[in-house]
Amino acid sequence: MVILCDFDDTAADRNVATLLLDGLQSTPFSSTTENWRSLHKQFLDSEITLAEYQENAFERLASTRSEQAAYAQKHADLRPGFRELAEYCQEQGIEIAVVSHGLDFYIQALLDKAGLGYIPQFAVQTGEAAGRTTFTYNFAKDGCPWAPGNCKCYIVEEYRERGHAILYAGDGLSDTCPARKADFVFARDGLLSFCQAYDLPHRELTDFHVVLDFLKEQGPEGLR
Repeated sequence: MVILCDFDDTAADRNVATLLLDGLQSTPFSSTTENWRSLHKQFLDSEITLAEYQENAFERLASTRSEQAAYAQKHADLRPGFRELAEYCQEQGIEIAVVSHGLDFYIQALLDKAGLGYIPQFAVQTGEAAGRTTFTYNFAKDGCPWAPGNCKCYIVEEYRERGHAILYAGDGLSDTCPARKADFVFARDGLLSFCQAYDLPHRELTDFHVVLDFLKEQGPEGLR
């Protein structure tokens, strides 16, 4: 069994990308009415890709990745119950991982803050070259609607091929595809409505104690 968790607004108690883009000073856009939200609207209107939106927005932040990571640690936390769930999984030999379109450094910052830095994450990998942030998509898949960004279903399929039952936790549009492929879903917000509409086996994810209770109900064998 593996538990795969979306990060922003799911494992994290808020959208950390939005937190950083709103909270940190950015380099000027071409007009006073433009900001990262204008880029986001272009993405929603299918004028640019998710990767183009995300890269352009974060490249305008007048701060280093270390400063952004520190800001995330100060102003955000993991959702209640996530640490307890991770500790239970470690005790029981259950795999748990983060699957995200977000950026590795702020995910790692919050995992480290909770003492969970060992948890694997499948996210956009960032680096630095010539004074600029670089973005690498190691979990992309041809034909994915989120291309050239990471494909969450790619990770689900990798675990499935290794014989794992899949529990998936998420909240939004990008979580609908992996939710369809999972054995059981823990859902918030738009994903909850999606699971209800398509009659997917699920529970509402108020916090991660819901997932922990589910595992204890299933017993040692569970969905293995």
